Amino acid sequence: MSQFPFSRITQALVVAGLFAVAGSAHAQAQARPAHPAEAGLAVDVSVNGKPITRNHITLMGANFTEDHKAPGPEAQAAARAELITQEVLAQAALKEGLDKKPVVADQIAFQERAILSRAYLEDYFIKNPVTDESLKASYDFTVASGKLTEVKVRHILVNDLPKAEEIAARLAKGEDFVAIAKVETLDPGGQNNGGDLGWFRPDIFVDANFARAVQALKKGEVTKVPVRSRFGWHLIKLEDGPRPVANAAKWDQLDEPVKQALRQRSAQARLEALTEGLTAKAKLAGPGLNAATTSAAGGKSKSAP
Repeated sequence: MSQFPFSRITQALVVAGLFAVAGSAHAQAQARPAHPAEAGLAVDVSVNGKPITRNHITLMGANFTEDHKAPGPEAQAAARAELITQEVLAQAALKEGLDKKPVVADQIAFQERAILSRAYLEDYFIKNPVTDESLKASYDFTVASGKLTEVKVRHILVNDLPKAEEIAARLAKGEDFVAIAKVETLDPGGQNNGGDLGWFRPDIFVDANFARAVQALKKGEVTKVPVRSRFGWHLIKLEDGPRPVANAAKWDQLDEPVKQALRQRSAQARLEALTEGLTAKAKLAGPGLNAATTSAAGGKSKSAP
């Protein structure tokens, strides 16, 4: 286990749909021709010999459409004009040597890091896809061994960490969980039932941070620090369980949303193992390490947005 918690890049990629890539990578690899046409790399327009590709038009054009959809002719025209403006300015900046200024070079490095890290992860999941065949074998083995469990949980969901920490302090002082949930939780329906989620299976809950926090609790316990999920910040109480799942369905009997949750959880586990392994091998130094270690010591769920 790395000294650092579940990272921001992991969460960001979950939200951005990387696991959709991971879940379908096998099919993509099978369908991909031996020599794909790199149509997106074709030059759309050049500025002083510097190409602006079709990919650039598409990426910029999404900014001129609702919900960042594929750009139509008008959005493409607007994107082309914007990119030409950017390119003439960028070329002027290079002539002035502005790319050598430390602040500018640092900004370029920031963008390059993000692009390369995402490219590496997408390539990794194409080469190491999460296949339904492997998931089915693992899942059906777990069902057959009777190891699937379910738990009964309540939670309080809020938007921001300061509010969650305020509620955590109130719970630590003995305030009633249900009473607070009825007033504070943002979960639809939670104000009516005191945040009751009923019985659910951690193995198919879509957010791994939430599921891990639940599995770390004993019956009657409440999380001492807020838990970050893609939905917000949670305080969680384990009401009952875990108990064995009775008559658990096999893979072929599962609904598609449940299968997709299992695909995402498997991809997320691989991603964590990959990034933690690479981090463990890296030589880290600098004053920020002390702050990162201190933050991690405060609890994985708290410091893992």
